[in-house]
Amino acid sequence: MMTRKNEESLRTLAMLRYQANRYQFVGNGSMCQQVNMQIRRLMNEIEADAVKN
Repeated sequence: MMTRKNEESLRTLAMLRYQANRYQFVGNGSMCQQVNMQIRRLMNEIEADAVKN
């Protein structure tokens, strides 16, 4: 069963991935890198929560 926090994290992850793709498409590499850094941070949090539970 997914927790509310998990659902929000996955929704945020999808939004960030969309943003990263958009920045990459328009050639804004620095913003794309920043968003990818946020994606990695969020994925690490999700993995840490999964290990905890």
